[in-house]
Amino acid sequence: MARATSIRKKTYTNGDNHLESSVTVISPRNTLEDEIRLRAYLLYEQEGRQEGRDNEYWLRAESEVLEQYGLRKG
Repeated sequence: MARATSIRKKTYTNGDNHLESSVTVISPRNTLEDEIRLRAYLLYEQEGRQEGRDNEYWLRAESEVLEQYGLRKG
């Protein structure tokens, strides 16, 4: 699910005329699963794209990401 964030609002004045401008950035929310998936893929790449070790990479990645957020102790 995307999240919209207003990052700047500025008012320009020209005599009695006022113009307000704002910038909104829409960025996807990263879930823990997304971060685990990315970390598992990076482990796969770092170790030479060894096939058949996807479960090992996933579990290692899951452990690292959860520890990073203080959700699991190493």
